[in-house]
Amino acid sequence: TVFEESKKYSSRSEFKKMSSGAFRIAYMNGWLDEMNWLIYPAPKPIKWTKEAVFEESKKYSSINDFNLKNASAYTVARKNGWLDEMIWLKRKYVIRGFWQSRENVFNESHKYRTLKEFREGCSTAYYSAIRKGWLDEMTWLKRAERKPDGYWKIKENVFEESHKYNTTTDFCNANYLAYKNALDNGWLDEMIWLKKNRRQKNGYWQNKENVFNEAKKYKYKSDFHRKAPSAYVTALKKGWLLEMTWFQPKGNERAIEGSIHIIYVYIDEDKKCAYVGATNNIERRDYEHRTQSNDTVFKYFANEDKDVPKYKILREGLTVVERQREERIQSLYYRDILHYTLLNNINATGENTGSLGSLVYKWTRSKVIREAEKYKTPTEFFTNSAGAYDAALKYKMMNKETFPWFYSKRMPPRWWNVKEHVFEESKKYKTWNDFFWKASAAHFSARKHKWESEMTWLAHDRATQGYWQNEEHVIEESKKYSTRTDFFKGCHAAYDYAFKHNLWAKMPWIKTKVKEQGYWTRERVFEEGAKYSTKKAFKKMASTAYSKAVKNKWIDEMTWFVSDVKPMGYWQNKQIVIEESRKYSSRSGFRWGSTSAYNSAISNGWIDEMTWLKRPQNYNFKWSRENVFMESQKYNSRSAFKKGCPSAYRVANKNGWLDEMVWLKQKCNKNR
Repeated sequence: TVFEESKKYSSRSEFKKMSSGAFRIAYMNGWLDEMNWLIYPAPKPIKWTKEAVFEESKKYSSINDFNLKNASAYTVARKNGWLDEMIWLKRKYVIRGFWQSRENVFNESHKYRTLKEFREGCSTAYYSAIRKGWLDEMTWLKRAERKPDGYWKIKENVFEESHKYNTTTDFCNANYLAYKNALDNGWLDEMIWLKKNRRQKNGYWQNKENVFNEAKKYKYKSDFHRKAPSAYVTALKKGWLLEMTWFQPKGNERAIEGSIHIIYVYIDEDKKCAYVGATNNIERRDYEHRTQSNDTVFKYFANEDKDVPKYKILREGLTVVERQREERIQSLYYRDILHYTLLNNINATGENTGSLGSLVYKWTRSKVIREAEKYKTPTEFFTNSAGAYDAALKYKMMNKETFPWFYSKRMPPRWWNVKEHVFEESKKYKTWNDFFWKASAAHFSARKHKWESEMTWLAHDRATQGYWQNEEHVIEESKKYSTRTDFFKGCHAAYDYAFKHNLWAKMPWIKTKVKEQGYWTRERVFEEGAKYSTKKAFKKMASTAYSKAVKNKWIDEMTWFVSDVKPMGYWQNKQIVIEESRKYSSRSGFRWGSTSAYNSAISNGWIDEMTWLKRPQNYNFKWSRENVFMESQKYNSRSAFKKGCPSAYRVANKNGWLDEMVWLKQKCNKNR
């Protein structure tokens, strides 16, 4: 049978590609040598001859450009020692042994006036001159005049030196030793000609206006903290940070990018190893996996002496949070269900973990409980909020006492070992697939005890074995699709049979979306580009035509494209900003709907004039003594008060009112 199958092909490569199973058996049994009708692949012609390499190298101005833009030709040239003959290529580094020549070192030294400049300008030549003893002959290089020991401890010398500078900073940078002695001896205050570093007067940051003016210079609260710590500490103590609504959370830019994230996997079928990863740019990430020597995927396949395989996309079109969640789910699936050895660290996956550190969310016990209340089962909890689920495991909260609703419908032990119970449960479903997803424990028991044949009421979703080996069935299935891509996605098994037996001629309704080579001529590119009003739309809807237009610089001739980018200073016009703000009903909506206009309104102080923009309901609410006491009466303990209304609790604690709230119970420390 293997020999009959092999006679359908003319070469070993074709045999391997079209019938890999038969090829593998032939290879293992040593039958390939007997199949003399299979021709070895002809050796590829040598592309990079010396003439071809030299001709290619003349397109570049430097060796570095040659290497970056045509690595294969560069490698051939380097291995054959042709680079030295390419005198038109500039070198970033001199050839080996260049600085061993006296003439070269002396020529280089003539470019400098002092030994220090020579050392800093060309250290290799400088140290070569030291080793060879040539420095003494370089009389044109001035030597630094070293001051005698204790010179800068004399006040007059330090003062004389300080007169050369305008500020203490310049003095410090230019002559640190003199500056250090002046600082240690308290002479800096006497040097009135030196401008001191700008330092705010005492009490400057107690002024709210000064603090706010400083804070508005920063986009993130962390930048404010790092670059203006005094102002930040005052704002924190005074509670002004809550009013600084212009600060943005870090990671916000990535969060608003939308559904652009992808989950992918690299698989080594031989060793049953897999690497599950996530990215928002699969081409860049794939390049890194294939080229960076410290990459996990690269190192693994290099050690196995294999090429990195083609990645497989598992999920795409995900948001940031979905990406984190799916990365963990897919990792667990490959590890626990498919029993692959994972190359990636599964502990670094999951919601609010992994590489997106700026989005890390701390799951406290109370937050875990609030999150768990959204779900009915532990499986649903894990699937939708892996980060909270992991925290629950860490805190040992996955029990009946903490989450009673998770365990209320759970069957007693060995419940599904009873045949009647399994049958009763299975009759709630129409197909085996539904039974598996909605009652996995009962499904597992049915498979384990081999009761499937008795469950005739459950329909199989899959076609019977050998169904897609029938040409009529395949052709009938193909009529549901209009392209090969749709056919492949819709029914992979039928597509494989059609591809293997080349049935496309019998399926005229299946069309290919791929344009023939050379399709995108100048006229067609212009015709396609005329359908769009912006370059962005052109690139999105017709990427190949757009790339062709950019490559051939036709894009500059397409003058009908309109730019939607606002000109510089557009949002500095008060009238425009106010008109933009009227599209929104609240400050929050304005901030997220038109960030640039909102920031301009904040920085220019126009936001207070926009009275139509609502603030949060509790913005002007003050925690007076009366309000705090009224709020506290809703709770029966201090811990409940703190949890239910932390802001009121904080005010009460700060003012010492908690002792007066006798209705609030305190925790008692029990002696063990």
